[in-house]
Amino acid sequence: MKAITLLGSTGSIGTQTLDIAAQYPDQFRIVGLAARSNVELLAQQIRQFRPEIVAICDAAQLSNLQVAIADLTPQPILLAGEEGVVEVARHGGSEVVVTGIVGCAGLLPTIAAIQAGKDIALANKETLIAGGPVVLPLVQQHGVKLLPADSEHSAIFQCLQGIPDKGLRRILLTASGGSFRDLPVEN
Repeated sequence: MKAITLLGSTGSIGTQTLDIAAQYPDQFRIVGLAARSNVELLAQQIRQFRPEIVAICDAAQLSNLQVAIADLTPQPILLAGEEGVVEVARHGGSEVVVTGIVGCAGLLPTIAAIQAGKDIALANKETLIAGGPVVLPLVQQHGVKLLPADSEHSAIFQCLQGIPDKGLRRILLTASGGSFRDLPVEN
């Protein structure tokens, strides 16, 4: 059974990851969850998956989260703020950390997870764009796997499986989503 920590559990990547974990409860165990501020959804996720440790980045929401799960036994370790998210990322019980946190906010938790020896399922391109020169050497140093888990970078990774060295000259990506999704074609 694969023990997973999920950063950004209430976002698109997070909810999709939890859907898979729910479909295959004999294969995946959710050890840690971290979310920005959606107390209602995070509380539902805690009730369903019973993680060991949870962080809510918006520290002002911690007391609301505590109230929302006050009847649970046992209680997960509850943390708040960016420091709490980093602690969830490095928590000892998981093998892999799925990073679904949007933007550069995912950089420090990802670094903490790598330093703790966790494999990374990266759904956050900004971590490599902003921190690649730091992140990639850490991946090598700590002997962990860095696997793309979302969108174009995952598709490219899957397409490259089995291709010999120098067997690919170039890759063309279309602007299928993100900020280009609503841009008129002429632009």
